[in-house]
Amino acid sequence: MLKKLTLVAMMGALISVSFGAATANAATARNGSCEDGEFCLYYNSDQAGSVSDFNTSVSDYGDEQPSCYDFKGAGNGKGLCVKNEAASVWNRTDKKVTVYFNSGYAGPSQTIAANAKANLNSTLKNENASHKLNDAGGPPPPGGSYDAPNNNPHPEASARAPQATKRTQFVDDEIRRLTGETHCWVGDYRSNESSTSNHNTGNALDCTISNAIGQHPSAAQKEQGWKLANWLKKYASKLDVRYVIWQGKIWSVARASEGWRNYTAGGGVTGGHYDHVHVSIQNPHGD
Repeated sequence: MLKKLTLVAMMGALISVSFGAATANAATARNGSCEDGEFCLYYNSDQAGSVSDFNTSVSDYGDEQPSCYDFKGAGNGKGLCVKNEAASVWNRTDKKVTVYFNSGYAGPSQTIAANAKANLNSTLKNENASHKLNDAGGPPPPGGSYDAPNNNPHPEASARAPQATKRTQFVDDEIRRLTGETHCWVGDYRSNESSTSNHNTGNALDCTISNAIGQHPSAAQKEQGWKLANWLKKYASKLDVRYVIWQGKIWSVARASEGWRNYTAGGGVTGGHYDHVHVSIQNPHGD
């Protein structure tokens, strides 16, 4: 009987050890614990405060609950959205990870070596919107690196500003989904323009890139704007884009062979489109 009890006890011990080992080795993302194989953001410097743990790249942390990625661990910041709130990181993966200022892996960045801890630099501390695993950072390739949009399924139509047509709303939605830009509007009705103009018929968007209308963008924001403008140019046929204006330059489908041309129709920061990217969609009244 004693031998039988001893054998049963030993088997129980082995089962316990086996389960314990499996639990220790398994990393569970988004459980508030920074485990092996994860990339972790901390609310405070020096890996302090609440932690948000990831095992994938995230192109946009999100702006508000309940859809944002939040801090899960105990401590300062728990429950807050991660976007623009992280101060330090711990890269527990075996590859480089890059943190970006903007959504869509854009703007200023900081690359964290494999298995390294770091405080985010002055540009990115509490100013972070995305991260990419197995990424060495660096500028995006010419023409931008956003994914291809879906084909615009809506026919040409007219609305009245500030309402967008379905075709224009589709472009706005694809911009948000794929580039992370969230500040695009048709704008109010413009009494100083023709009633059939692109904006007044709901067939144009202005996407603010600088900190505010009337302000020149920073170097990083200028790069961000060009990335969006070149993406709109690249996928003009899929989105039904007719022309794009940014930084005193215009590109149009009608004169695509000429590339980016000087835009002289407007002056100043806003008139020259230095603070926002303008995109016009197919207008039944003409461009």
